[in-house]
Amino acid sequence: MRRSYPWLLFGLSVTLLLYGCGSTAPTTRAPVTTPVKQTPTEDVDKTPLTPAMIVANAQDLWQETGDKNLRNGALLDAAEAFLASGEPAKASQITYMLRDQLQQPAQQNRYQLLLVELYGNDPRVGSAQRLELLQSINASDPVVTARKFALMAVEHARLGQWLAAANALLMSDETTPEHIAQAWQWVNQATPGQLQNSARFTKLPAYVSLRQLILEHGFEPEMLKQQLSQYQRVFRNHPLVTHWPDNLSNLAQLTPTSRATIVVMLPLSGRLQVTGSAIKEGILAAYFNDASAMNATQIPELQFVDTNGVSADELVAAAADADWIIGPLLKENVDAVLPKLSGQHRILTLNRPETAMPAIGDTEQAEERLPASFSSQVYYALAPEDEASQLAERVFAQGRRSPVLVASENTLHQRMQDAFLSRWQQLTSGLAASQHSAPTLVTYSDNNTLREGILEALDVAQSKERIKEIQSFADNELYNMSRNRRDIDAVVVFTSPEQTELVNPVIEASISPFGGVTVPVFATSRSIDYAQSRNQWRDLENLHFLDMPWVLPDNPAKTLAAQAEALWPQRPTPLQRLFAFGVDAYNLLPRLNSMAWLPQLQYQGLTGALSVNQNNEIVRSLPEAVVTQERVQVLAE
Repeated sequence: MRRSYPWLLFGLSVTLLLYGCGSTAPTTRAPVTTPVKQTPTEDVDKTPLTPAMIVANAQDLWQETGDKNLRNGALLDAAEAFLASGEPAKASQITYMLRDQLQQPAQQNRYQLLLVELYGNDPRVGSAQRLELLQSINASDPVVTARKFALMAVEHARLGQWLAAANALLMSDETTPEHIAQAWQWVNQATPGQLQNSARFTKLPAYVSLRQLILEHGFEPEMLKQQLSQYQRVFRNHPLVTHWPDNLSNLAQLTPTSRATIVVMLPLSGRLQVTGSAIKEGILAAYFNDASAMNATQIPELQFVDTNGVSADELVAAAADADWIIGPLLKENVDAVLPKLSGQHRILTLNRPETAMPAIGDTEQAEERLPASFSSQVYYALAPEDEASQLAERVFAQGRRSPVLVASENTLHQRMQDAFLSRWQQLTSGLAASQHSAPTLVTYSDNNTLREGILEALDVAQSKERIKEIQSFADNELYNMSRNRRDIDAVVVFTSPEQTELVNPVIEASISPFGGVTVPVFATSRSIDYAQSRNQWRDLENLHFLDMPWVLPDNPAKTLAAQAEALWPQRPTPLQRLFAFGVDAYNLLPRLNSMAWLPQLQYQGLTGALSVNQNNEIVRSLPEAVVTQERVQVLAE
């Protein structure tokens, strides 16, 4: 019998679903007719069917023809319509009813696409599972194929697989201007390691070549113009050339701006005098190194202004005729000075404002200026939250999925922990709930609570209690060793250098040797002081941390490092980092035009690999190092 009893129940259940939930108004059922190819006029005059009407038609088709394929096709139409109209629960119920009913490959493909769309934001299903489902679709229908690759692009992007995302998006449609722009953006987000494996992506050679060309010649405007012109001739029929990126059409703006006069605003007296002086010394070191390579007519005039006890109006007046301003350092001074600047001022602040600032100058000036990506206000800061976010990316990239976070009650360390958690949530959003766990948090106030918190987080304290309980029932002495949790695969610490020396041995002693797995400890530069104690490297064995190239082995500026060591042999590590901050601040000025206009560019500075993001903020990418055999070793990217 063709009309099986379960499907009569299906008709009843779907009817109750549609008319009993109150979300869809009752409608008149359309008459069922044999599907025929309609003329364009009929298409125009036909009233669009609501999802409920499509379900009703599916029920009538089944009752009148007994054709499962016709019925299932109509139900898939209904599920897609419900999803498009913002009613995923109803779409989900239909797909659940269809799960074992589809026989035609085309309908199975549509069903799998529906599942991916329905569970696109379900934390129980990760991007890897959705990608596996999409990759199993082998369709000849161009519409289905386009949907498949568009959904694959979304999932690859969620996993940070930027080249795979760009390639999939172009496989769905490589001629749409929006797709071309998005693919170009994703290619520019790819890491150097991802670029090394770009050859397998058939849609990306032109995109990767353009990015490499910009990276090689971005700081040489005239050479870049020549290379781009040649590129456009070679790829003249390529969609990327047809829809040429806007910022590559205005290369005349890459010419460095004048820096004949530079005003530096720093706290050179008061409680932050030592901090301001270290940055000033870095700026002077870069200045004299720069001056030695220039002739007398090119050497900038450098003026320092003490911001201690000076009003914002006085600071702006002191820089009235400056081509560039470096500073101020304090956030409150940055917030006070920026709104008072005119359209002629160019400034590299040494901190970030509390909120994004509008383009400076009046409306007419703003309209004549370049787009926001090329701004005369650029913000450069040694923000600890940035390091914490980058640390989350490094831990995630190494395959760690269940970290323990250890942070003191110090406000700074709590801010860093929050930044790590925020970025971690973004990174794990593409994973199924079973593939990761929320970080375990340990907050401490002193050394005792630090030790207790770590032992409890690793489940060592509970293991010791169980051992004591078993021992109480035994007559003879038991040989035992406490064990830690097996799901923990990383420990991230936001602690002072002194506390880090205590944390690392506690963690090392708490990890059971029976598992044969080392649980690495990760930290930021705020947890490292290179002159802390004689035995610190022994206590920090196997610690992974981020830091500036300036203080790591293989310093990229050895001559300058030797000079700085001779002048300040006992300089503490934090002041060494501020010195490098000053060097990079000065050296960035002639490069900022190119970096703001071409976000692909990175300047390899003493404080990290520096680039400018869409908010005109300097982004620092720090190398990772590990302590091994009481020595610091920089890890390859």
